[in-house]
Amino acid sequence: MALPSCSSAVQSTTPVVASSFSDGVVDIRFFSTKRVSVLLENHEFARFEQQDSALASWLLSSVSTAVLPHLIGLDTSAQIWTAITLYGSKTMSRLIFYRRVLHYQKKGDLSMKDFLMKAKGYCDNLASCGEVISDHEHVTVILNGLSPEYESVITIVTASQVPYNVQGVTTILLNAKARQQMTVLETPSSTKLVSHQSQSLVVDNGSVPEYRCTIPARGRGRGRSYGSRVQCQLCGKPGHLVDRCYYRFDS
Repeated sequence: MALPSCSSAVQSTTPVVASSFSDGVVDIRFFSTKRVSVLLENHEFARFEQQDSALASWLLSSVSTAVLPHLIGLDTSAQIWTAITLYGSKTMSRLIFYRRVLHYQKKGDLSMKDFLMKAKGYCDNLASCGEVISDHEHVTVILNGLSPEYESVITIVTASQVPYNVQGVTTILLNAKARQQMTVLETPSSTKLVSHQSQSLVVDNGSVPEYRCTIPARGRGRGRSYGSRVQCQLCGKPGHLVDRCYYRFDS
């Protein structure tokens, strides 16, 4: 009976990859010996998994809430980083678009509240892309979008030694708009009052009696015709003189 050669004995005792990995995909975590089938754990791989998991958690906690939906289902840090890079390339084009639109904002026919909310919306969109708009730039966008009727407000804000923040400018503009609306509501009432006073003045002028003096006609007779402005010095009654008074013969 022939004894096994040394090479075959060495082969039988040398650790080899488990038979379940014979398809060519090798998982380096587990090894076994052909003789005793003992699985041995690779400690280096376990340490790598811990580090990769920590890195993936850090990446997920660092991105904004707008990016998180694009990272659902990704396990490794490499997958997450690739998705973030792809999202970043798309974000750059959106960032340029939002910034251009922001600086072209005009109030136009919008209400003051809608105009301010629209400008704030584009600032929020830029912040979601990673570019936070400062208060100075936000205020500049608002002032540049106002119509000439708000020139007094623009002068107050720009001439102030203490820079206005967004909240301060918003308050001033909303108050100015409220005063304008009150002025518009009060104007018809004032016009109506002036018109009513003018009509009353015309009526009062029409009720003032007109005194006309009748010039006595030349001719026979002793009769004389006098206007209603003539007043008797004896009895005090209007319409006649002393020579025509009934009380002239009273003692």
